[in-house]
Amino acid sequence: GLLVIYSNWSYLKNHYKDYKKYANRSLDWVAYVSGKRESRRLLGDYVLSQDDIDKNVAHEDASFTTTWSIDLHFPDSVNSVRFPGNEFKSATVHRWIHPYAVPYRCLYSRNVDNLFMAGRNMSCTHVALGTVRVMRTTGMMGEVVGMAAGLCHKHRVEPRDIYHHHLPELKQLMQAGLGKRDVPDNQRFNEPNKLLEVPGAYIKP
Repeated sequence: GLLVIYSNWSYLKNHYKDYKKYANRSLDWVAYVSGKRESRRLLGDYVLSQDDIDKNVAHEDASFTTTWSIDLHFPDSVNSVRFPGNEFKSATVHRWIHPYAVPYRCLYSRNVDNLFMAGRNMSCTHVALGTVRVMRTTGMMGEVVGMAAGLCHKHRVEPRDIYHHHLPELKQLMQAGLGKRDVPDNQRFNEPNKLLEVPGAYIKP
């Protein structure tokens, strides 16, 4: 990533036909990792996969919902020809999904007793990350983890115990939700005949 950034900047400063436009310009900031969508994914008691989403597998501990496509990036084909093995430009492929409720078990670690995961480090495969990685979805993960953490404190238990012994209480909290109470209840994702009525859902037949 750094090679691409500085190579392009060098081109603009020295070889571009209008290079004089850049004579007095400088880079204010460069990300150390450019365009990286994931660093680590941790393993929970359940690992979400593409199969779950494609088959709309139901889970008793369904928590937050993902509606974004399975959005994967691959090396751009032209870039691959010009820079074999060193591609820096990607092409995007969208695989559209029905709204899908992800299990709570993806949000805590299987081998670190007191560790929650809310964000791109949740327990999922690389392909499944393509749909759960977006901001509103990771924000909902944070809400669920916050509720579960509150129950952990209340009952003096670890995250796994919430699934085994306090799931009904977590479900009550998730049903109530956070924030405003004077808005319509659109949480009907598990009703097959109403899937296409969900506002804002990214659905293709």
